[in-house]
Amino acid sequence: MTMKKQDPIALIKPKKLDNLRMYELAKDHLSEKMQELYKECGTFNLYISTLDKEKKKMVGGNHCKNRFCPICAWRKARKDAMALSVVMEAMHEEHDVKYLFLTLTTPNVKANEVKSEIESMNKAFHKLFMRRKLKKVIQGYARKLEMTYDGNPLITTPLFEKKQAYYERLGLKVGDENPTYDTYNPHFHVVLAVKKTYFNDSRNYIKRDEWLEMWREVTSDYTITQVHIERIKEKQTGNAVAEIAKYSAKSNDMGVSPEVFETFYNSLKGKQVIAYSGLFKEYMLKYKSNELEQYMEKDKNEYFYKIIANWHAEQSDFILEYIELTKEELKKYNGNTIDELDI
Repeated sequence: MTMKKQDPIALIKPKKLDNLRMYELAKDHLSEKMQELYKECGTFNLYISTLDKEKKKMVGGNHCKNRFCPICAWRKARKDAMALSVVMEAMHEEHDVKYLFLTLTTPNVKANEVKSEIESMNKAFHKLFMRRKLKKVIQGYARKLEMTYDGNPLITTPLFEKKQAYYERLGLKVGDENPTYDTYNPHFHVVLAVKKTYFNDSRNYIKRDEWLEMWREVTSDYTITQVHIERIKEKQTGNAVAEIAKYSAKSNDMGVSPEVFETFYNSLKGKQVIAYSGLFKEYMLKYKSNELEQYMEKDKNEYFYKIIANWHAEQSDFILEYIELTKEELKKYNGNTIDELDI
């Protein structure tokens, strides 16, 4: 997976501003201790940089690790991307597997149906991958639960009040003309590992229409019209990694209103949003045990400074202080592997 050249300090500023905005929606759902951790998240960050200050890398900070914090969701996505990229490279080299990308979804549901819909989808997914045909050809999967919100795009525009008045005269509500208005769409993104012979084996190859029919059967929902399945070519691996590793819920969706945030919070809190099976599960354990370091890219940068970035609320910005690394810190931070991917 090719890394993008991005400045992590520039990237975290909008995340901190988003963290403060989301705090107002999240605080009533948090314990007193977590409220403090969430609001203070990212107010201190420690980076290292090269002598020319062009390359920077985060090595520490005060982070709350709350799933619904924009800063921590972003950092976890980067770490998940790193792990999945290494695991897929190792599996490809050691087992000569190829990859498929699968998206499974169901019709949008209202807020009061989201929790039960996710439970039903989890059961349906399990039933799907217990099928003999899939167990025969699938070597493992990495699955991510993602949820989006479909609201009314006019609600934040000056036209909204005019449209609302017009609909009230007709005895309707804004959005009645749109069946997906004010609804939620939980769905699965899945990377599947298959043997390289899968694409040339007419007996075991599963066409898109067969995936659709199987998904309809396990969900008992024949109104489903779409599944997406495609082969992942080697140069496209990064795209699949990004889809699996990205946030389970974006703050742009969650932050629409207190009611919408509450639905996301109640639906996703405590849920396992990323799951692995087969080879993926086996190799993820190896990754966590530092057994796949030969597949990790070495960080060839030579770091010279540490950067202390403190958040100043009155300026809504980070104040930076550059300090030369000590001899011990030079040994500690140089010559390591790359530990995060930008996605």
